[in-house]
Amino acid sequence: MNGEYYYIGRVPIAITNLDKTVALIYDTIVSGGKGYVCVSNMRTTTLANEDDDYCKLMEHSLLNVPDGTPLVWCGKWWGIKDVGQVCGPHLFNKMLTDKEHGFKHYFLGDTEDTLMALTKKVEKTDGATVAGSYSPPFKPLEEYDLESMAKTINESGANVVWTSLRAPKQDYLGQMLMPLLNNGIVVVGVGAAFRSYLGEYKTPDGVLQKMGLAGLGMMRNTTVWKELKWYFKHSLALMGYFFTIKWRRLKGKKCNEL
Repeated sequence: MNGEYYYIGRVPIAITNLDKTVALIYDTIVSGGKGYVCVSNMRTTTLANEDDDYCKLMEHSLLNVPDGTPLVWCGKWWGIKDVGQVCGPHLFNKMLTDKEHGFKHYFLGDTEDTLMALTKKVEKTDGATVAGSYSPPFKPLEEYDLESMAKTINESGANVVWTSLRAPKQDYLGQMLMPLLNNGIVVVGVGAAFRSYLGEYKTPDGVLQKMGLAGLGMMRNTTVWKELKWYFKHSLALMGYFFTIKWRRLKGKKCNEL
């Protein structure tokens, strides 16, 4: 992973914020580099700590940005002051409205109807350049025609590919596309950012976000107990990471040392 980072368990998270993330993506593009960005929260961080393949994927990413507030807390527990939340929808919105860098965007994921509505609004509201879009079939990644997908992206002239397939699937797709994409392209997995931008999902800000409970503001009534079970499980995981960080600091470990 590029730049400075800190460990949560055995998963590296970038010491970054929204502006630094945009700047690093731009620098990667103009320098002819490429890579994939994982927008990470407590769920994906815990999954990566339990899954060797996913952990290795995150170790080789361009960036793993702290989407979830608890990940920022972990950075603070390490004693890091300049780490800030990089929420997926916020990163998406900021780069769409960025006129200075002139990003060319490609949307990958969700349904054809969503992509059509997204493209129309992005071009009309933000004046951003949409190089293309594609709604992949609902099937395992192993059954995707990755070569055809990458060829379309390369020919579109896009330099930022936004994937909306939910993590970890979108992160694995970014990793699998890398060998096939031209230099100067960065793939960013942003989950529900497409529908958030369209106003179908409200991204919780304010109190819920500061408390690390943003997901509660997005859940539907039919999934209340499922979501509460999820929060209980990952709250226990967060406590474990807290004690691990404190123990490592007592042993004199630095934030980027296991």
